[in-house]
Amino acid sequence: MAVQPANSEPANFGLSECSVNGLFSVRGLPAQTHLDRIYLNGLHTLLPFWITNKTGQTLGITLAASPARALKFQRHNANWDAVSAASRKAYVDVQPASNSDNSDNSGEVTLRCSAETQREYCEVFNQIDGVGSIVLLPHETAELVLLVEARMPVVPGTELATSAAAGSGEEGSSHFAFVSSHASILFQAATMNSSLAEKDSYSARLRSSYCRSVLEMDPPTSRIYLDDCAVGKPYERVLRVRNASEIGLDWTMTVVETTDTTTLS
Repeated sequence: MAVQPANSEPANFGLSECSVNGLFSVRGLPAQTHLDRIYLNGLHTLLPFWITNKTGQTLGITLAASPARALKFQRHNANWDAVSAASRKAYVDVQPASNSDNSDNSGEVTLRCSAETQREYCEVFNQIDGVGSIVLLPHETAELVLLVEARMPVVPGTELATSAAAGSGEEGSSHFAFVSSHASILFQAATMNSSLAEKDSYSARLRSSYCRSVLEMDPPTSRIYLDDCAVGKPYERVLRVRNASEIGLDWTMTVVETTDTTTLS
């Protein structure tokens, strides 16, 4: 896929790192990446990135990730291809790395992908056409998409203890916090059509932060009864809506008029 002009690329396009021996470079996927604010909804978050062959020879590159079930790579994704230039440019928010603390997360570059843009995605396109390797012609740049599945991490070592929903079950007491998982990514390259192949690699550590979006309503009911109502007279019920999550919550309310007894029962 031809790379679009830089003025229409997301902000992570400006993050470039070289492989160990300099045969290729990777844009958009730093060696220490924190993919932040992912909605825990069982769907995929898409992160575009780019690999450039910096040699005068054809380069074969294998793409691997661990755990493999949580991550996949695509050379083409119909959802991402359909994103407008304006939305594409604003798709990734980049928070520069901080070395101010001594934690394991020091030095991470934080990336946040637009939840608004991803609401328009069709999940079917995220389930197909995964790739495990690519071939780049001399000095060619390929755009790829990393897909991160938003499911509760079950890998040993993930930070589940601090992220479970807490509370006594009473209204207003629940709290759904972020949960983190870790993955490793490895790209291995070798020159082709050469009697003495040159080899190279690039590795990245990926930390993903998820949160379940939960709406609480008081009173806690899916039906609102106004009892006996006279025609032409206004009636009201007071409802309170609360975001019980550390992640943003978007919600809508729709009024459906019906006389169906099954629905009203």
